[in-house]
This record gives sequence, structure tokens and C-alpha cells, in this order.
Amino acid sequence: MPERAGEGAGSYDVGLLHPLGFGSRADELTGDAAWLQAMVDVELALTRGLVAAGLAPDWMTTVCDELSDAGRLDLARIAVEGQGGGNPVIPLVTHLAAAAESRRPGASDHLHVGATSQDILDTAAMLVAHRVAGELAAGLFDLAGSLSALADRHRGTVMAGRTLGQQASPTSFGFIAAGWLDAVLTAAEQLDRVRASLPVQLGGAVGNRAVLSDIARSRLPAVPATQTVDAVTTHLAAELGLRVPGIGWHTNRLPVTGLAAALAAVAGSVGTFALDVTVLSRTEIAEVGERLAAGQGGSSAMPHKRNPVTAVLVTAAARQTPALAATLFGSLLAEDQRPGGAWHAEWQSLRLLERLTLGAVAGAASLAGRLDVDAERMLRNLDLTDGLVYSERVTTLLAEALGKAAAFALVQRAAEEAQRTRRPLRVVLAALITAGGHPEELRSRVWTAFDDDLSLGQTDAGIDRVLARYRGATETKGTPS
Repeated sequence: MPERAGEGAGSYDVGLLHPLGFGSRADELTGDAAWLQAMVDVELALTRGLVAAGLAPDWMTTVCDELSDAGRLDLARIAVEGQGGGNPVIPLVTHLAAAAESRRPGASDHLHVGATSQDILDTAAMLVAHRVAGELAAGLFDLAGSLSALADRHRGTVMAGRTLGQQASPTSFGFIAAGWLDAVLTAAEQLDRVRASLPVQLGGAVGNRAVLSDIARSRLPAVPATQTVDAVTTHLAAELGLRVPGIGWHTNRLPVTGLAAALAAVAGSVGTFALDVTVLSRTEIAEVGERLAAGQGGSSAMPHKRNPVTAVLVTAAARQTPALAATLFGSLLAEDQRPGGAWHAEWQSLRLLERLTLGAVAGAASLAGRLDVDAERMLRNLDLTDGLVYSERVTTLLAEALGKAAAFALVQRAAEEAQRTRRPLRVVLAALITAGGHPEELRSRVWTAFDDDLSLGQTDAGIDRVLARYRGATETKGTPS
């Protein structure tokens, strides 16, 4: 009898529809086991905070150390039991309490004190995000290194700049790579700021820490309750590497949307790089190529295909992130002191957003390190229009003598004739200048306008600025954490 869906060894995901995620750290950082560990880390950090503030006995530190490995808990059972209360924290507390009691009677009294389920899940979400952001920083660091090398090495590699899918004016591949690098650096800086701002959550049932305050007044009557409660929160945040917020944020979901925006920006920046690679590697263009190993980039039907598979998958991942970010922004509308549904809607969307971004960054870093650049093909493509790609520069130079309107009209007429007669633009334009009785000096001015070395404007200066920014970021940050 065949197995029903959801039964047997084939009922789990292994990355069939997410190739970038296979073998990556995405599941390790955001999977169910990672989330369970994060929730356990939060619960135990809270208890250690109680000990540090004098609200729990010192021996609970040893108990916490013995409970620190979430792998000893029954993950599948906690997941099933979580259906009853709508979140996994409720059964987690039960299982953790039982484990604590097995080590020392009365230990469970000092777990989950003053907290509510949302406190634990929100803080765990921030802890997972902090770890994800650290991994992303490392990947962006690698990607930026490869892009900086491309920008410097190819600063003089002339190619056609394209706008709206058409050849526009000359540029250099190094300048394009510098543009990719600049976007990646901006996204990385935004992510770093968000990572440093991720807060803990410890408000209790309605956010005012009433239970924790009552316990503080009862057990430490000589100490102001605010001082004791703040000590617990400070210890919790310090142990987890998160920030202490001024007030609870059960219904203020800006920490989540700020994270979502940063993740989507990272995915978008690396996705733009990958998308450009897919365009530039088209058969008709073939200016760059993804260096593939044997068996990669193939087709199920066409033996000749060598598809830019990594670039395609990175682009696909980036295309999915805006919708996930939109779901998280939708949870900004959170009613009362703790919302129904809005908070719950964040869990899967945030996890998938993190996974896609992790995969996109890892894929982009790999792609940048395996990018082949065909400078000769770039020059051949630049010649496809017989000089039309220089029309803007020619117009600018002629405008100095003829005025802007007259120069534009002359070059436009020459461009139309060049396209119609299939003659080089410089030849047609030189003939029109002579026929129009213009000074001979204009012919030489037109001729120099087609010099590649003079047509790149401020590309070197732009590349230098971005590379200086990269070096500054590297020196400031050192190796990523």
C-alpha cells in the first residue's frame, strides 16, 4: 500500500525546489531546530537574568547549563503540541520544565518567569535574525571582494552601456562592476545597522512587566522594582547580543519591518548583479559567462545548453523577497496590547525571507568569483552600430561650436542616414559637415569623438570612489562576525 502524503522518509523537504539552499547554512540557521534552540537560549538567558538580579537561586545557573542543548528535547512532539495553543512556546515551557525538574526539584519555578509566549518567540526571532545577519555579512564581504577586483581589473575594459535594452553610450565593465559593488556595500551597511538595533522582548501579558515587578517587590523589597526588572532585561539582552528597548513592542512591529526591508535590500542588490549577468551572458551578447563545472548549466532537452544557472537562481530568489516583505509590513496593523494573527503571520514569512536572502548572497558570492569577462566580445559588440553608440558624445562636442539644438539636429540626421545606408556614423557626419560649409576643424573634432579612451567620462573617478569606500569598510569592519 503506498504511503500517504506526510508519512515516511519522503515527507520532509531536502531543497528540491530551492537548489540554492541545498548544502547551505540556511536550514542550519533558520530551520525548526535552530528556532527551538533560539527559544531555549532565550528562556535560559531570562532565568540567568533572574539569577543575576537576585530573583532566582544561584544553583539555577548550573541547571541552565545542563538544559542548554535544545537537541535533547523532542522537537516533533513540541511541534504537534504547539497546535493546541497556536504557538510552540507553550509546549516548550512544559518540556523544559520537566527537564529542569529531573535535574533539581523546584527548578521549574524559575523558568519563564514574568514572560509570555510572544516575548520568547519575538526574542527568538531577533536572535535567529542576528545570527542570519552575521552569516549574510560574511557572504557580502566575500562578494564585495570579488566585485572590487572586477572593478579594478576592468576599469579600462570598454563596452556598450545599455539603457531600456538598447546600446546607449560607451562605458567600462569596471564601472558597471563598481556599481554592483556600491549597491552591495549600501545594503551591507543597512543590514549592519539593523542587526545592531535588534531588540529583546520582555513585557509579559500586556507589555507592562507587571508580574516581574510584583516578584521583584516581593523578593527584593529593599530594591526599587524598576531597578531589578531593568537588571533582568539588561542581562537578557547582553547574553543574547541584542538591544534593550525602551518599552515593549508587542504591537509595534517596526523592528520586524526594519529587518524585512534590510533583507529585501540585500537580496535586491545581489539579485540585480545576477540579473545583469543573465543578460550579458545571452548568446547574442556573450560578454560575460559563468564558469561552470562539468554537468552544470545543462538542459533536459538541448545538449548544447550552458545556462547561467547560479545567476538565474539568485535572480529567482531575489524576485520572491518583495512579497514576503510586504506580508511583514502588513503585520504593522496590530490591535490591542497583543494582536491576533498579525504576529503569527510573521513567522514563516520572515523565515523564508531569511532563507532566500542567505541563498541569494551565497550564490552571488560564488558567481562573482567564477565570472569570465570577454573584453574582445565587448569591443565587437561596441562596433555593431557603426559608431551610433557615440552619438551623445559627438553631439556634445559639436554643440560647443554649433549650439545644442543645431548639433542635435545634425547628429540625428546623420544617425538616420547611417542606419538607412549602413555606413559608419563618423563617415556620414563628416560628409554632412563638409556639405554644410562648416569649418574643417569640426571634422577633426568629430573624428576624435569616436576615440574609446576619451569616451568614458568619469568612470575612473567613480571606480576609485567606490573602491575607496570598499577599502574603508574593510578596514573598519575587519573580518565579518
